[in-house]
Amino acid sequence: MESLQIRTGELSVRILDDAGNERGIFKFNPTDVNLAKSVIELQAELEIQQKQFEDRVKECETDQEKITLMSDVVTYYRGLIDKCFGEGSSQILFGDAVSLTMFSDFFDGIVPYFEKARKDVKAKYTKAKRQ
Repeated sequence: MESLQIRTGELSVRILDDAGNERGIFKFNPTDVNLAKSVIELQAELEIQQKQFEDRVKECETDQEKITLMSDVVTYYRGLIDKCFGEGSSQILFGDAVSLTMFSDFFDGIVPYFEKARKDVKAKYTKAKRQ
């Protein structure tokens, strides 16, 4: 029987914890137009929410209120990432960590995959037009 392999562009990236131990494998497809759109929308949402959360921190009167708010923020962001990349993605990416900096680490690490995918697709079709 003949076969046809369809390459979707899905990547598997090893996620390491602070000690260099593998936390899991994160799978995503940077060539998927809908995912790229979702990531852009997610980044915009995070920027909007970041400002709102910063304003809410100023209203907190105690350290306990600030800690509770930060925990709520992390839970909210993790939910957005699971919505965008699939249920359980945030657990693979972040484990049980509760830190705001991990989200910027994630986006700083993942955006180049989308940029390269876009560049590769553009180059492929630009080359095809020239021939």
